[in-house]
Amino acid sequence: MLDIDRIHSIVHEHLEHALLNLDKESLKFDFKYEWYDLTSLKGINEFLKDTSAMANTYGLDGFIVIGFDDRRKLFKEVKFEDCGLKDTNELNKIIIKRISHLFELNSYDIMIDGHPLSVLHIPPAWEKPFFIRNYQTFTKNNKVKKEYHQKVFVRKNTGTFSATKYDVDLMYYDRKNIEPDYRVFTDVFKLSILPIENIITIKFTVENAGKRPIAIVDYSIIIALSQHKDCECPAVKIWGTKGSYAPHHSSEIVQPSHIKNFNVEFAIPEGQVERIMQVLNNPKSKQQLILKSSNDKVFMQNFEYRG
Repeated sequence: MLDIDRIHSIVHEHLEHALLNLDKESLKFDFKYEWYDLTSLKGINEFLKDTSAMANTYGLDGFIVIGFDDRRKLFKEVKFEDCGLKDTNELNKIIIKRISHLFELNSYDIMIDGHPLSVLHIPPAWEKPFFIRNYQTFTKNNKVKKEYHQKVFVRKNTGTFSATKYDVDLMYYDRKNIEPDYRVFTDVFKLSILPIENIITIKFTVENAGKRPIAIVDYSIIIALSQHKDCECPAVKIWGTKGSYAPHHSSEIVQPSHIKNFNVEFAIPEGQVERIMQVLNNPKSKQQLILKSSNDKVFMQNFEYRG
């Protein structure tokens, strides 16, 4: 796992080469002049295309550096807030909602030679390929032009392209070469609804198949009420080995090569109990369990209600 000092050094090196018009191997490195507009569908689709392509491409860590045009050699002062989101955790929510499964993405605001830049860092991903469930392209007037289902992108040379069968085969081959720091499997084996208390109780297991211990500090579940509307239920109580506690007040640690049982209560938003019960009893409904670790890693798992 690269630390911020190493990331700063890598970005600085690529920036110097770009300013001097020196060629540098940059399969998983890209410059972008300004932030994606993540309040618009067009911006969200561009963000998903570029970041999933980095995650799908074989090799080391991927980087998208925002705030520099490498063709015109122009800088632009940028910061994360320019994308329209409140905090970096919302990037994971976009990926969770629109990508087949979650890949790791870190966002940093850094300063290099007096220029404020933003960096999207995508570590090597073990679980590729990642596909965009419903990828959209747009006209100049921001109207939807085309839609593609289960679209897979990959980096080639210095551009982003649709993946071929060969590219997808290479993704599966590359999985054998990656031993991830964090690799988590969850299994929900019981879900109970307490309508009077506005509570959902979930019992599940967490298996840590990565190299590092995981300290889980927060939990939530997302229930798809419709195709375009989700309901997020935050955790309110965790039953740990030493009794119950609220999120972020303690942590549950899962060591590498270990499996641990969890029992967590989630709050149902006011007025949503009846609708959630209807959705959960629909065999086609989709739910997601989201775990957050003490170092801000996010792990997501789809599950079914077994009522």
